[in-house]
Amino acid sequence: MSDDTKILEEIGDYKYGFHDRDDNYAFKSEKGLSREVVENISRMKGEPQWMLDFRLKALDHFMKRPMPNWGPELKELDLDNIYYYVKPTEKSEKSWDDVPDDIKRTFDKLGVPEAEQKFLAGLGAQYESEMVYHSIQKHLEEQGVIFLSIEDGLRQYPDLFKEYFGTVIPIEDNKFAALNSAVWSGGSFVYVPKGVKVDLPLQAYFRLNTANVGQFERTLIIVDEGASVHYVEGCFLEGAQVRVRGGEKAIEDIQVGDEVMTHLGRYRRVYHTMKRPYHGNIYSIRFYGDSGRELKVTSEHPLLVVSREKANERNKDFKSVWKFAENVQVGDYLAIPIPQPVAEPVLAHSVTVPIGRGRHVPIDREVHLPYEPDFFRLLGYFFAEGHVDNDHYLSLSFHAEETEYLADAKELVERYFGKSPIANKPRQNGQTLVLASTEIARTFAREFGSNVYEKHIPDWVSNAESRLLAELVKGMWSGDGSYDPKKNMFRYNTASADLAYAFRDACLRLGVAASVNKQERALPRKDIFAVVIASPFNSRFGEIVGVEAPNGSDSGSPFSMDENFLYVPIKEITVEEMETEVYNFSVEEDESYVAEGVISHNCTAPQYTTDSFHSGVIEIIVKKGARSRYSTIQNWSTNVYNLVTQRAKVFENATHEWVDANLGSKVTMKYPSCYLMEPGAHGEMLSMAFASVGQIQDAGSKMIHFAPNTTSKITSKSISKSGGRASYRGLLKVYKGAKGVKSNVVCDALLLDPKSRSDTYPYIEIDEDDVTIGHEASVSKVGEEQLFYLMSRGLSEEEATTMVVSGFIEPLVKELPMEYAVEMNRLIQLQMEGSIG
Repeated sequence: MSDDTKILEEIGDYKYGFHDRDDNYAFKSEKGLSREVVENISRMKGEPQWMLDFRLKALDHFMKRPMPNWGPELKELDLDNIYYYVKPTEKSEKSWDDVPDDIKRTFDKLGVPEAEQKFLAGLGAQYESEMVYHSIQKHLEEQGVIFLSIEDGLRQYPDLFKEYFGTVIPIEDNKFAALNSAVWSGGSFVYVPKGVKVDLPLQAYFRLNTANVGQFERTLIIVDEGASVHYVEGCFLEGAQVRVRGGEKAIEDIQVGDEVMTHLGRYRRVYHTMKRPYHGNIYSIRFYGDSGRELKVTSEHPLLVVSREKANERNKDFKSVWKFAENVQVGDYLAIPIPQPVAEPVLAHSVTVPIGRGRHVPIDREVHLPYEPDFFRLLGYFFAEGHVDNDHYLSLSFHAEETEYLADAKELVERYFGKSPIANKPRQNGQTLVLASTEIARTFAREFGSNVYEKHIPDWVSNAESRLLAELVKGMWSGDGSYDPKKNMFRYNTASADLAYAFRDACLRLGVAASVNKQERALPRKDIFAVVIASPFNSRFGEIVGVEAPNGSDSGSPFSMDENFLYVPIKEITVEEMETEVYNFSVEEDESYVAEGVISHNCTAPQYTTDSFHSGVIEIIVKKGARSRYSTIQNWSTNVYNLVTQRAKVFENATHEWVDANLGSKVTMKYPSCYLMEPGAHGEMLSMAFASVGQIQDAGSKMIHFAPNTTSKITSKSISKSGGRASYRGLLKVYKGAKGVKSNVVCDALLLDPKSRSDTYPYIEIDEDDVTIGHEASVSKVGEEQLFYLMSRGLSEEEATTMVVSGFIEPLVKELPMEYAVEMNRLIQLQMEGSIG
């Protein structure tokens, strides 16, 4: 089964074939639109008279204005069969705990679990016609950032609200903008004060649950002078070591398909990687418990943290939460996961090694390594004191006075390999046992490594049951460990980082807390590692290795642990502004990983809504020198009419960017626009539309240049398959006097079969001579040579076509925040399912 097919199976539930009970709503209007419905909406929201007058004026305009006939056919849209207002709860909550359980369960299904709330600067959740939850991070609130439901914005900031509401998209703009103005409910009100930078997502989720419901959210965003609001995902710097199956990998080398350890102590597959430029604060975090580690992360990267209860006391309770790096403090505890293996007990592990026969062809011989406590102790001796010479000799070297270990090792070698080792003469206080066996020497070399720098402990050993693991630890400590009774300290020393962390993890699995200390040494000498047992666990560790030792006091150790995590306190945090490249990736199921020894999250994963009629209005004001970006992916069910109006007014030296992807729906009519009001204003549109069977995607953009020296860029991508129709419909308008305007429009369409259709309707109106305008359009199909090349590498025709489509939309995907990009690729794969044959 291919990876793409697995992904398609994993997201089978993504089609949202579920709905909740709707018989317990606070209010549900009758079907159809009337003055009474509009008055009831305004009355139930407790609105001022001017808003009711605004709604009624919009209703009158909507009733008088004919349905648009210049685009897709809308005759099947029955506006009298719509519920225009459904209120699921009595109020919008600021605490997720206060949201009704049935609604919380729905947003869980849509990928908005409680833990995810903490990765956003602000979050709104709309259910039917109302926002049921809204919150914003305290530090942004203290800077004056406003992020409220649209209704709370009207109530709490009436003057600011009235100044801007309806000024970007007036009632008279179009029929469906008038409809929204009459019956709007839900949506967000955002204000970013002068000079404030919001580098985290302000994000809203929408859910339509009841059949024949219309959703008419209204969003008003005001970005004041020099401010910015856009999406930035948390990331690590190059070189960060990520825990993968079999060891560690630098984060820049992580690839799709790698298996990484997650916060649940298990390994899960990477399904997307990301690299991007970054300019901002980098937080360097050092912590007790691993002296060689240092986290270097962007300010908004989430870490699993336990907050310190009292400054100079260890915590009594350890409740972990996700925190942004910028909110973590010295003394807080980071979490190291305790591996949770799922391996089933077996009798033996088999290894195949080649054995030569002189001039004859070597034969493969299968060697069985038993799952027995005594054999695991022998493995421990090998990891501590063993090596392989020339692929023929297995040697174990002890101090000459360690007669007990020498005798034990000799007996174990004889018992398990049926041959007595040779005891070399003691030399420089050392005694070596040598087993002359090519079969066993090659087995150990291939399975465990030949020398200390190659040694590694494979999964079948580290995942073994506790009784076996205890003997492995005993053997390793017997060879390379020590106990200092004066300091009451157990240590294990090695020149191998892999062995040090494997020993530490084995101790954690056995209920013993331990730290790793790294001593760096000048070349050519190698660094050495010491694993130190936390003294409150001395008695338990002593039982394992056969040495009596008292427990130290809890106050003498900074660590704590439970069955899932070792908690290690932060000792130092430094902040440095950097311009660099950063990395992140997504992980199946758990969406977390272990980097530099501790747990971090890969941020939030957005999900999208389904149902029957959506007509939203989004108004954005971007003032002098400000910057904003609005990114959205809409994946509607195939009976939805998606008719929205989105517009930004952009002033002097300000920038607004639309990043827009449209999938699903029956009909989409959507043309986000920028009105470039003053010199230096810049607008961009990067869009993608995917039309499948029975779907019409009529999407595009408008760039209106009112002022001189303004610039704009439109890049449109469309894909049509199975008879779907995708159209670009756009307007580029330059008014008289707008000299020095520069604009470029690029429209690319990809047809996947002869039944499908692509149309381009570009309107370019230029009323000024001194301008630079470019326009290009192309229509192509998937080339036979492309498919042949990919299929010759083992891909099916469907997989090859999906890869071509993914490459076609790559310019859009790379501009999305990482989790949007991941979701975009998944949706494309879902849309491509069954497209061949």
